[in-house]
Amino acid sequence: MYDVVIVGAGVAGLAAARYLHDAGLSVIIFEARNRLGGRVWSNHDDPSFPREFGAEFIHGDNVATWEWVRKLSLPTTVASLWSGRRVLYDNAVRRADELTTLHPHITLLATLEDEIMAYDGPDISFSEWISHRTASDLVRHIADIRYIHSSAMIPERASMHALRDDMRATVAIGGQDYHIDTGYAPIINALAAQLNVRLETVVRAIHDHDTHCTVVCDHAEVKARRVLVTIPLALLKARTIEFEPELPADKLHAIDQIDMLGGAKVVLQFTERFWPDDLTFLTLEDPAPVWWTIAPNAPYLFGFFTGLRADRLLRHPDPIEMCLEVLGRAFGDAPRTLLQTSQIVDWSNDPWSRGAYSSVPVGQQGLRKFLANPHGCVHFAGEATALDGQSASVHGALVSGVRAAKEIEACREL
Repeated sequence: MYDVVIVGAGVAGLAAARYLHDAGLSVIIFEARNRLGGRVWSNHDDPSFPREFGAEFIHGDNVATWEWVRKLSLPTTVASLWSGRRVLYDNAVRRADELTTLHPHITLLATLEDEIMAYDGPDISFSEWISHRTASDLVRHIADIRYIHSSAMIPERASMHALRDDMRATVAIGGQDYHIDTGYAPIINALAAQLNVRLETVVRAIHDHDTHCTVVCDHAEVKARRVLVTIPLALLKARTIEFEPELPADKLHAIDQIDMLGGAKVVLQFTERFWPDDLTFLTLEDPAPVWWTIAPNAPYLFGFFTGLRADRLLRHPDPIEMCLEVLGRAFGDAPRTLLQTSQIVDWSNDPWSRGAYSSVPVGQQGLRKFLANPHGCVHFAGEATALDGQSASVHGALVSGVRAAKEIEACREL
């Protein structure tokens, strides 16, 4: 009889386990993968440049991730969202700040976030809202990349109420993005230190007996006073775990209505850099519009695809060629002639993620709290359960894990 069984050794599960272990509870973690981290996956094959195949950035100056960054004295680098951005416009790669003179409508982007936070109309899609604000295809494209695509949403489904509320809640976080120069691996390892983790162990069912639970795996059953489920939303949607008794209707409704769309990363290594030295982010055209660098001297470009763009990439008969064609519009022959290695990290078809991260469609704002609510002896964490605008992020997963751990600790004290 354990105090707690945790399902999933991603950031949320590890954060909860760390808290509960340090509080003196007996904890075991079951993880279906053969590694820790979940949708955080650091690759160190190139020791000079750790590469993140999953979550990559710290989003904000005052988020929970910084506690571990500082505790472990990890070096970080600012990834400038705007001053280091280049945009393909009129067949040339231009500095983002140059566009204000070349394309006067671009100045709308400076106030767009404030306008979203001030929105008080009915819940409509972002696509409908932005179409009323501007007729500029370029402005709509950049706004999509910054606010919608990056959050694994689709403009035609993204809820303005959810977008507004998330932005309002994260004002205090600050607007900078950061790379952890060592990658996320040191944080994952620190969270997992001395924990009892069973890898390659798939949980099939959770039976809640009021005073304790039975957790059914492929080759064993384990009893615990409490269970914490941290699997991605897409797995809850697919009913990969059988709950007995069945989860309540409001939780099932939230599981079914909140989106978790596809996601993929493309990692391209070149024999030499052919882009500006100060480039951080690169906004190109569809179908491969989002790229970035990981360090000023790193010979890598990372492409990020979510939603319908991820679907298109993964269905393409030659996805790398599709990417090189778009990069070639910006840099001529250099991407093809200098390409050294390529890799696609397919989160959409990964059996233990089945997508990127959660998002709220039109008309469904407010449902995340039902995902987060405990039911009997079963508790829930993960980025999809994170409130206050922190979903779809590592810090949101961290906060959700600690929140659930405190719920469990409070139950022990009753």
